[in-house]
Amino acid sequence: MHVIDLLLLAIIASTPLLLAVEGEVIVQRSGMINLGIEGMTLVAAMSSVLWGYGGAIAGAAAMAALFGLFAIVFRADQIVTGTAINLFALGLTGFLYREMQDRFASRMALSRIDVVAIGAWIIVPIVLAVLLWRTRFGLRLRACGENPEAVTAAGHSVALHRWSALGIEAILAGLGGAHLALVLSSGFAENMTAGRGFIALSIVIFGRWKIKGAILGTAVFGIAAAGQYALQASGYGLPFHLLLAIPYVVTMLILCGITGRVRAPEALGRA
Repeated sequence: MHVIDLLLLAIIASTPLLLAVEGEVIVQRSGMINLGIEGMTLVAAMSSVLWGYGGAIAGAAAMAALFGLFAIVFRADQIVTGTAINLFALGLTGFLYREMQDRFASRMALSRIDVVAIGAWIIVPIVLAVLLWRTRFGLRLRACGENPEAVTAAGHSVALHRWSALGIEAILAGLGGAHLALVLSSGFAENMTAGRGFIALSIVIFGRWKIKGAILGTAVFGIAAAGQYALQASGYGLPFHLLLAIPYVVTMLILCGITGRVRAPEALGRA
């Protein structure tokens, strides 16, 4: 496999992860930790097979709304809420898949130009960077993650900004789930996100809650994933399950070794 082909494969393979990371950066900047990003992406992947990209975004939005209901309205513990959403999404999609398995296969939407990948790696980072660092909305959103009391004192709604962040994350997670099912796979399979949501949470920390850091961390995963595919095609006879673990092991080792001391948003995780 040529280097150019390997890089293109890395970009496409890590696109769902990058979209999840970009969405989680926005949400955590607003002061929330959404562990439910894994479940959002999984539901989006299933919905995309039935109703396309629009259905994927709707599925992710439903999970985001459920998270927001408990985390923002009822002020429940965000870690517990996110974990519950992941378990609910895993059980729901697994049940539906077993009941309607024939409807979740062979729905690939391949094209010569991967528009979602281009958007995830070029357009979305620019838009989010401008939104976070060059707009009043972005300033208030970041303030919600640092000092929500000051946002309230200035006459703005912390809840509204956090709901907006969840809405942005739902769109990105929806696109990521659809890309995973329609471009990278031949339809939906149980637990096909395979921990990408948890890797996304690690990459957000590695990237210091910044878009450029998110891109760098995701690129590491993408290169490792492409290397895994290259080894599968090489015919060296390595165990298949060992090859599947390579991207996750490499990513976690690099994140653990490089991240060091970081400063999270002051109000992160506070109800």
